[in-house]
Amino acid sequence: MYLGKFASAVKASWLCAAAAFGLLISTPHLALAADKLSLGYVSADAVYGPWFYAQEKGFFTKHGLETTLAFTDSGMKGVQALIGESIEICSCDSPSTVTAHLAGGDIKFIGATLSVLSGNVYAGKDIKSPAELKGKRWAISSFGSEAHTAAQLAIKSFGLTEQDVTVVQVGNQGNRFAALESGQVQVTTLLPPVSSRAETAGYPKLAELPKLAPDYLSIGPVMSMKTLNARRPVVKRFLMALAEATVAYQKDKEGGVAAIQKYLKIANEKDAELAWAYYSPLNSVTLRPSDASIQFILDRSTDPKAKTSKPGEFMDLTLIDELEKEGFFKTLK
Repeated sequence: MYLGKFASAVKASWLCAAAAFGLLISTPHLALAADKLSLGYVSADAVYGPWFYAQEKGFFTKHGLETTLAFTDSGMKGVQALIGESIEICSCDSPSTVTAHLAGGDIKFIGATLSVLSGNVYAGKDIKSPAELKGKRWAISSFGSEAHTAAQLAIKSFGLTEQDVTVVQVGNQGNRFAALESGQVQVTTLLPPVSSRAETAGYPKLAELPKLAPDYLSIGPVMSMKTLNARRPVVKRFLMALAEATVAYQKDKEGGVAAIQKYLKIANEKDAELAWAYYSPLNSVTLRPSDASIQFILDRSTDPKAKTSKPGEFMDLTLIDELEKEGFFKTLK
């Protein structure tokens, strides 16, 4: 009888242990400590809506990640943070990333969340045509930034040269709009929601950037190959979370607007709604950039190395390839 009771106790203990082990297997992210991952974004703009939304709505947590999302203030500062390893994945612009890679930085795009050049060109109220921009001051965020690339593209489309205007570094688009209002500059590029403020105030729109660059890698996750090789499973889960968040963000106006308001400190809900409405249809769910979207940057680079470089040298899409092969993107609804 004693042996029978002992056997029953052992069996019961084994069943409890098996059940607990099964729970660990079925819910690994609940049972195991989350993997920490430091993220960054480079400008105070609504282009990062899916990143804000993923952080706020727990998509990274769902995939076993404990993430921080830091603001670096510019693309060049973002790539510097990557190279200095203070952040691991940065939502960066193409000009900064390509420039840093050409200079020897071991960083590449691992995907894309926006593949069109967004925003518009606005001028002072007394300027009626692009020809009147000669001799005027054009505000950008910083040299080598996307705002700089947008300015160069627009200037060329206007039939002007960079010698016809004075390009000045002013900072984020809030600062650029303030400089336009004060008359310190006479032209700049603006994105929603700031662009809506410019239009409401009567500043003339001289060009729409999506029409000038419809295939352009504007924003995407960038990281060092050293970090990618060391943390591939973690990065793969990050991409899954970002893709899932993008799908949800495009459907959840209320949540998307709230995320934009929080991270961009926008008090006016209408402005945030305009930004969400403009960007959410443009955000890529498959996260795959095209070669042409990188070639666009290479064709306009002043670095001699750009002339012999190929788009594939600036991207590592192996994890995107894996997810596609596994059918992950087909599961997103």
